Amino acid sequence: MSYPVISQIPLDPVAKQGFLSKPRRPISSLPRQLPHQRLVFEYDGTFVLGDRRLRGDEPHVLHGDSVSVVDVSKDHPATIHVPINSSGAHDFTVAVQFRCTVDEPIEVVRAGLTDVAEHLVTYIRAYHKLFELGRSYGLHAVPELWTLVHAQVKAYTTLVPCVLPGMTAEFAGLDVYAPDEIAQGRRHYETSLHNIQGEHGLRDAKRKLDRDYELDEQDYLHAKGRSANDFTRQEAALDRNQQITEATKVRDFLNSGPSAADGLYFTARGLNDQQVADRYAALGDREYSAIQHRMQREHELEVVQARGRAEVVRAAIAQGLFNENTGKELLAAFEDVEPEAEAKDLEGRAYEPRAEVTAGDTDDDFFMEEDVRG
Repeated sequence: MSYPVISQIPLDPVAKQGFLSKPRRPISSLPRQLPHQRLVFEYDGTFVLGDRRLRGDEPHVLHGDSVSVVDVSKDHPATIHVPINSSGAHDFTVAVQFRCTVDEPIEVVRAGLTDVAEHLVTYIRAYHKLFELGRSYGLHAVPELWTLVHAQVKAYTTLVPCVLPGMTAEFAGLDVYAPDEIAQGRRHYETSLHNIQGEHGLRDAKRKLDRDYELDEQDYLHAKGRSANDFTRQEAALDRNQQITEATKVRDFLNSGPSAADGLYFTARGLNDQQVADRYAALGDREYSAIQHRMQREHELEVVQARGRAEVVRAAIAQGLFNENTGKELLAAFEDVEPEAEAKDLEGRAYEPRAEVTAGDTDDDFFMEEDVRG
């Protein structure tokens, strides 16, 4: 779309109507004007600015030769492109931006300013020094060249303003580009470099994640091992406490009576019938030996006691405490005791319980009161 004149349309003559009817051009045959646009009519060798609201019977509308649509927006952007030399075989492209505003639509139409870009290119090309600025720069030095070109063009547009009929154009900025093929190669290079960096970044990120996972797994295994060790120690402590408790119970049970050990011996868990029978047999043998040993000690003690009493009787007779007949009878009764025969008699009654005889028991009744009175 051209600027500032958007379009120009020739107008056909209006056909005559009835004798009494007033001629009128249909408004629908005219171009529509937007809020930022105005219509300029060419009428009778001059130009007339149309109103916002038209009736169709205005002279410049009814008898106009053409109508132009002019863009009257403020600070309309316009960009031109001019090539400048470089140090190589390719040229730089300088894109200069302007801010344009139409002040007099009629002057613009009268001057035929249908495309302002052509006039702006002519204006920039008039600055011959611009085309020599890039000869010392390669295509890779676009940033450095932009600084120089921007300063020179700004100074030029300030000292030599652009003069256009019916409108103003102010410098707004510029860009410097390398040729399209160079720019495409540059973009391809940067894209490839970005992809490579992205791949390396992904690999680095993956390695970092893998390393973090391994560290986390090691921490988990260490924590699990510590927990297992703690559990094992706690379990061992509980086992020790249980063993101590059981041992305490066993000790208390053993201390509860003389037959407790024997009961615990053959009631242990995990024994089969034969093992229980063997333990009963061993227990019987041990009980037999214990009873025999105890009865032997009892017999020996009785013999010792009898001999002691006999000595006492002899001493009493010697001192005249007994009469001769009574003392002889007592001595004869004591001398009839045979320890070996008594022991053999006891072996036949190994399992019969027998009361223990000690030195302080009531068996001392051998010494009757009337026998010691003399």
